[in-house]
Amino acid sequence: MQYSNYLAHMAALIKQNPSITVREIATELKFSDSKSVYYWLEKGNFRGINEFKRLVLGEEGSQPNPFYVEIGGTAHYLVSIPLYSWNPKQKKPVGEWFCLHNHPQPQGLLAIRVGTHRYSPWFQENDVLVVSEESSSEEPQWMLFRTEQGFLLGRLIDGHVIEPNTLQPHPGTLSSVGTILSQYRRFD
Repeated sequence: MQYSNYLAHMAALIKQNPSITVREIATELKFSDSKSVYYWLEKGNFRGINEFKRLVLGEEGSQPNPFYVEIGGTAHYLVSIPLYSWNPKQKKPVGEWFCLHNHPQPQGLLAIRVGTHRYSPWFQENDVLVVSEESSSEEPQWMLFRTEQGFLLGRLIDGHVIEPNTLQPHPGTLSSVGTILSQYRRFD
């Protein structure tokens, strides 16, 4: 049975009995140990049974979206991630962004709409950047940073953050938001 089938079966059990315990789920799925339930939840990028129950018992159709396309022999799922404005003081998302990802329930992804022409031609106002909060050891890479005044974009090269237009190191202490995975630009 594939992990999505285990998750689907767990979801069905939770819908039948919302107060079902992890031990009861393990028994129903014929697992020898309750740890197997947590293993499959973690494999599905869920942080525990309560998060999974909230998803399952929430609004109808909130289960992981089964739509996917195969790219280079790998399944890529259509996922929704929070979309933020360029204002770092605004803590709540302004919408959602849909993109393809190789996991149906990715964690640590966000989208942000660039709000300046400062980084043109690399990044222009209204470009949408998909950012992973997990840092990668790969260099060079484009990164999104936060300061007291706002967001900054830079290229991480040899441990230094380089400003893309001047090729000078960014001054001061920067707080990393994450690695830029992809960029979307609309041409009208």
